Amino acid sequence: MEKIVDLLSRISTLYDIPLWVINTGAVAIFLILIASPFMVRYLMRPKYYKFREMILFKVLWRWKYKQGEVIGLWCYCPKCQAMLMVDDENCRSEETLQHKLTFFVCHECGGHELGRVVGGDRRYVMSLVKRDIWKHIREGSYTEVSSATKDALGLYTSLETQKDIETHEEAPKDDVVEEVSSEEIKKDGI
Repeated sequence: MEKIVDLLSRISTLYDIPLWVINTGAVAIFLILIASPFMVRYLMRPKYYKFREMILFKVLWRWKYKQGEVIGLWCYCPKCQAMLMVDDENCRSEETLQHKLTFFVCHECGGHELGRVVGGDRRYVMSLVKRDIWKHIREGSYTEVSSATKDALGLYTSLETQKDIETHEEAPKDDVVEEVSSEEIKKDGI
């Protein structure tokens, strides 16, 4: 470290440049050398790495990429963004593919079924989704799918917000009706 500081001070005196300019330049060069491998890695990754979610089978699918492979693939509720439970219990007892069903259930939204796939269990569904992801990447349609997914999620959010507003507007009316009913009951002496 002392040799580097000595070299920088010699350059400063030799070329009559202020020492702070030399030190700032050295720090900038050092930071560029440290950051350049990360920047190159970021800039060289495929463009499809930004494609990390889509709606398929009426549910939202999210994933990541690692070394060119899809990892961490799972389904989420398009309304509340919660992780979904996958119910494929009947796939073990059914013999024919037409009777094997996989359901997607959101417990945050009341435990309702959001979507279903006929023909196999959760592994089968995951393979279908991965195949669809790679199909969009191969065809170059992933940007359209990504923007359509963002639009659909925005639509889900606005519909849920609107539903909440309507629910809150209706709630006071119910309270007034209950209060009137309780006052009527008191007048009647019951």
